[in-house]
Amino acid sequence: MSSNDRSEVRIEGLLVRFPDRERPAVCEVSERIEPGEVVAIAGPSGCGKTTLCRTIAGFIPSLLHADVTGDVTVGGASVLSSDPAHLAVRVGLVQQDPDAQVCTLGVRQEVAFGPENLALPIDEVNRRVDEALRVVGIEALADRQTTTLSGGEKQRLAIASILAMEPDILLLDEPTANLDPEGAKTIFETLGRLRGEDRSLVVVEHRLAPLLPLAPRLWVMDGGRVVIRRPTRRHEDLVELGLRSGWRRLSPRPAATGEARRTLREVSFRYGDVEVLRGLDFDAVSGEIVGIIGPNGGGKTTLLRLLSGLETPHEGEASSTEDLRVAMVFQHPHQQIFERTVKRELEIDGPLEEDARRALLEEARLEGYDDVPPLSLSLGEQRRLTVTTALRTQPDLLLLDEPFIGQDRHNVAWMIGRIVEARNRGAAIVLVSHDVPLLSALCDRMHYLGDRVLEGTPEDLFGQLREIGRDAFTPEYWGDAAEGAQGGR
Repeated sequence: MSSNDRSEVRIEGLLVRFPDRERPAVCEVSERIEPGEVVAIAGPSGCGKTTLCRTIAGFIPSLLHADVTGDVTVGGASVLSSDPAHLAVRVGLVQQDPDAQVCTLGVRQEVAFGPENLALPIDEVNRRVDEALRVVGIEALADRQTTTLSGGEKQRLAIASILAMEPDILLLDEPTANLDPEGAKTIFETLGRLRGEDRSLVVVEHRLAPLLPLAPRLWVMDGGRVVIRRPTRRHEDLVELGLRSGWRRLSPRPAATGEARRTLREVSFRYGDVEVLRGLDFDAVSGEIVGIIGPNGGGKTTLLRLLSGLETPHEGEASSTEDLRVAMVFQHPHQQIFERTVKRELEIDGPLEEDARRALLEEARLEGYDDVPPLSLSLGEQRRLTVTTALRTQPDLLLLDEPFIGQDRHNVAWMIGRIVEARNRGAAIVLVSHDVPLLSALCDRMHYLGDRVLEGTPEDLFGQLREIGRDAFTPEYWGDAAEGAQGGR
């Protein structure tokens, strides 16, 4: 069988229904992915994108129980009846949540895990590991423990571990969601190279503009179905479909006069011998939205943990106002979901009247999920649940770590509205995100944490970043500067 034959995917009448859901996650999908083709999948959160990828990869129903009818074939062989171990060398899936994919304690061991299980010669294993680490730009992390990595570093590691298997078909579920802009650029360039190696690529992405150079065929899903199929080569194609990502600048608020809810002075912090913050000064001020950007491993999540009180500075001082109510939304939702149903999770801080609970779930597009286990929700749905439970407490200090990952435009607009409401009632808000165009429109002040610390208004900060050659951290790098004047909520 030629490499071209091996990379052909046929989906015939596929229907996937989970036991705890009334509606099917994937509904009667029939599609073909040509050998060497790039397919981009977009659509609302919870529309079935992840379920479709997991089914093509053979995770469903062999590893994740669901009722499946129809068929998916890879190179002519049905994945529904294939041995998962055999399928793993044909189809590689980079999952949406990197924590769900990392299974060893060392970076190099993680990348070697797959090739070693193929019983490859040690020289071949080492070659694949070195190449995969190089391609995703994490050679310097080869000797690190996986538990010490940032979310973005874990994302690159997850991609490297799949690349080391050298699959014919590569499925990537929001592969750049946790990556800093420069890391995302590296991944998109890597995808371009992989396309030239007779691999079929399927990429689930909300940020489609960087994929346009690959001239992908676009599938837009809704309600478990593929509702739009079309070639996508120009930015205008995305605009026509309402998939553009520009945002209008919020009206600037008056100069900050609020109280500093939480203050850090000359703060340093390290993990073992790795120092991530040194001599940092920071004020979280009432009525202000502060955006935090920077490379993976630059200390963004660590800053939020210091502000929340989950970590204590190794040097310096942290202080806060009395009776400070703090709410933090973690980067990985499963780390803060504790209850067995959505209803119980939403009421973890106290019971709600039925009408109030229903209204909250409808706003978050989680209606009808009261009795569903929250960990069975999609990653985007889990994130909206944790944002809703955090805002329920009416916090004085709201800390958000990558809240927009996995969200379509409608859900992002909902989150923006809730964040602005919290700011207007006097909360101090600190927001970490790699969505630079969105932060430029939303934030009153911004910080860049990297090889140096920069701060200022969005306009001032982006000017400083251009001067030091960090263009990937500016809005225009992502093609949204002109569009932002037209885009809206």
